[in-house]
Amino acid sequence: MKRLLYILFLLCPTLLFADALTDCFAQLEKRTLRTDFAVTAQADATQPMTYSGSITMQGDKFVVSIMDMEVAYDGKTLYTYDESNNELTLSQPTFDELTEVNPLLFARAIMYNSERTVSDQGDTYKITLVPYEKSAGVQSFVLMLRKSDLMPLSAIMKETVSKQTTLKLLNPQFVTEAPSYSIRKEGAYINDLR
Repeated sequence: MKRLLYILFLLCPTLLFADALTDCFAQLEKRTLRTDFAVTAQADATQPMTYSGSITMQGDKFVVSIMDMEVAYDGKTLYTYDESNNELTLSQPTFDELTEVNPLLFARAIMYNSERTVSDQGDTYKITLVPYEKSAGVQSFVLMLRKSDLMPLSAIMKETVSKQTTLKLLNPQFVTEAPSYSIRKEGAYINDLR
C-alpha cells in the first residue's frame, strides 16, 4: 500500500492533497471556527487598506465583527448592524453578498468548478483555485491550510492583476460553543428588507 501511495505521489501529488481542501470544508461544516483576522484590500495604484476583526463560523453560518459593524448569517437571513447609525438591516442575501463578508464560502463554492493545484509548503498546503468560469469575477483564489489539522490560515482572492483581497486568520481555533448566528440590538432601528 505504501508503495502505491508513493507512486501516486510521484505521478500526481495534486490527487493526494486535493482531499485536504474537501476535508477542510467538511470539518468547517461540523465544527465551529473562531478567529481574529486582518483583511487587506488592494486595488490598482491605491494604498492598501487593512481592517481587523473577528469571525466565528460553522458551515454557511457566521458572525463577523469589523470596525463598527457586526454581520451575521443564520443560513437564511443576513443581519447587518451599523453601530454608528444604530441600525439593524435584515435581508435575504445573494451569493455575492455572502462571499464579500466570508471569502471561505466563495472558495467552497468554486472548488469543484476550478482548476486546482496543490503544493506542499512544509507545515502548510498551498491550494490555488482558478475558476473555469471567468464571469465569476475572480482570476484565482489561494488558500493556505495548516497540515496538522487542515485549519485555514490565509486566503488571497485575486480579481484582476492589480486588485486583490488578502485575509489572514490570526490564531484560528475550533471551539465547542457556537454563538447565535443572528444579531439582536435593543433600541436599534430595524430595516427589514426580506
